[in-house]
Amino acid sequence: MDSNFDIYLIGFSVLIFLIITFLFIRKISNSGELKVKIEPVTDSFEIKELDEIDIKSQKAFDFDEHKDIEYQEQKLVVLNLISVDKSFFDIDQIFGFMSNSNAALSQGFFVIKDDNNKESFRIANALNPGTFENETKTFAILIATDLNNVNDPISTVKAMINFAYQFSEKFYANICDEERAPITKQMISHIESQAQEIMRLKLASVEKNES
Repeated sequence: MDSNFDIYLIGFSVLIFLIITFLFIRKISNSGELKVKIEPVTDSFEIKELDEIDIKSQKAFDFDEHKDIEYQEQKLVVLNLISVDKSFFDIDQIFGFMSNSNAALSQGFFVIKDDNNKESFRIANALNPGTFENETKTFAILIATDLNNVNDPISTVKAMINFAYQFSEKFYANICDEERAPITKQMISHIESQAQEIMRLKLASVEKNES
């Protein structure tokens, strides 16, 4: 009988101890003395990858007089002229062709201007380092314009396409789009439509300013 009473007494004492311990811990927790420290963790690889993507997205042509006209973004048209058999173009013939096309060499690029002496489009070496020198060896060149920064987008596109056809016949080159895929009539029509729309917006802006 006494042994059973001792067992009950020990059990009751343990229960009282656990209750007191629980109440003590809860009091400390409510007082804010027990806190969990959470720190932000950054993934350095992910941040680096995003930075690289952002840098790539900023790749664009810097047309000189773009600051004179307020546009939110460039509207680039890029064509590539690539040798049919990937053989190098004759650089002397390139310079001669550019001269006959009234293209002026400026900082390693050829520039064709409109009747108002404003840049219409430019021609660059599509291979690194991207410029033309007397010893340049290349089988690909590109021609580019910013339709938002030319006086007459429609005439500019026509001049670019005409230049591309003349060059391709002279140097046996394929006319390709900005991804270097052979260009189609549908793509040319799309570019011409873009030029017409930008010209329409230009004229609408002029009429609005004059009214």
